[in-house]
Parts: sequence; structure tokens; C-alpha cells
Amino acid sequence: MARGIYKIINVINNKFYVGSAVNLKRRRARHFSEMRSGKHKNRHLQAAWAKYGEQAFVFVIVEALPDDADVLAAENVWLKEHVGKDYCYNIGVDAMAPMLGLFGERSPTWGYAHTDDAKARISAASKTRVQSEEEKHKRKQSMKGHIVPTAVRAKISQTLSGEGNFWYGKKRSDHGAKVSRAVQVTDSEGRTEVFDSIQALRTALKLNPPTVNRALKSGLPLTRGPLKGWFFKYACI
Repeated sequence: MARGIYKIINVINNKFYVGSAVNLKRRRARHFSEMRSGKHKNRHLQAAWAKYGEQAFVFVIVEALPDDADVLAAENVWLKEHVGKDYCYNIGVDAMAPMLGLFGERSPTWGYAHTDDAKARISAASKTRVQSEEEKHKRKQSMKGHIVPTAVRAKISQTLSGEGNFWYGKKRSDHGAKVSRAVQVTDSEGRTEVFDSIQALRTALKLNPPTVNRALKSGLPLTRGPLKGWFFKYACI
């Protein structure tokens, strides 16, 4: 695959993660490998993966870029348009400075090395890049969400519980009455997310068992760390 801009789309709720790559095939493989192992750097995307499962996500190329294009400058156009919206999983608003994100998400340009001069040129390009009318139309269409045909939705629904599911035939570690209870998480801004189990929550948010257990038992928000102010409680579903 050529270089370009891609989205990882949750076809259940149409939320997405957007990024850029000089090798889209390799980038897709790395994203999905990290999410399968519960080690993806974007906590929001990892949590959604734990909740909905692999079959709910598709990798889509939304903008092909020429070989001489600054992929980071192109990515910044998308990030500045979408980050902060409730339909976007991304955290950082600058492809060259992802540590400015709320949870310190690593750069989507794994393995890149840039000189100070290159960084300056990319930063300037992201501010001055002029899009063609065709590009603007593509971005406008993309903002409307990814429409999944009924037949595709039916196939996804079927494979979520069949052999297409990543966990099919495998023994999960979160078996047992206690850990299989769903848990509702509320962040410091009042947004909520439900995890199927304590194990799924711990994997997605990278929390130690004592931290989760204390929060569930006390009903009080966390007082320190990157998730300071977050609440945890068993969900009534």
C-alpha cells in the first residue's frame, strides 16, 4: 500500500481513530497486533476494542498521498479537524507533538526520525497547506461518518459470536462470577464507558488490580495518577 491517511472505524457507533503512514499495510498490522494484545497506546481505542471486539473495527484509507508528501502535515489537517469531537478516539492534536495529549499517547509515526529543520518545515506546512476542492469534498464526506451496508453489518454481527471472533476457541482469563461483571467507568469530565469485565477494564486502562478493587469498593474517585478523578462502579445491565 502507498502512503496516506487512514481511519480505524468502529462500525457499531461510527467513532474512529485517524492517522498517517508511509506504509499503510504495515501500520494496520501494528495497530491490530497491539489492540489484540491489549497494549495499544491510545486508551480510548483500546477500551472500545475490549468492549466491541475485533470484528467491529475496519481499517479504511481516506486520503492517498504522493511519495513526496509530508504525511505528518497532512495528518495534522485531519487531527485539528476531528480531535476533541465525541466521534474521534484520537487524543493528541499535533502529529509531531503527541505527548500534548491527555494521556501521553505516543506518536502515530513509529520509527520516524526528524531533524529540527524537518520538524520546523512540517509544522509550517501543516499551517499553510491548501487543500484542493476534491480533498475538501472527501474530508466533508468523511466527517459524516462511515456508512456500513446492511449486509456488512449482518456479517459482522454473525462473526462476533462465530469463528471470525479473535477469542473463538480460546480460554479467556476473565472467567468466574466476580470478574465477569460489567463495570462502568466515568472520567473526570463525566463521560462514561462500560467494560464487560474487570479484566477488560484493567487491560484497556493499564490499571493494577488493587487500584480497581479499592475504587469499586469505596465508590470514591481516584486521587492520583493519569486517571485522577475517575469513578468505577459495577454496571446495572
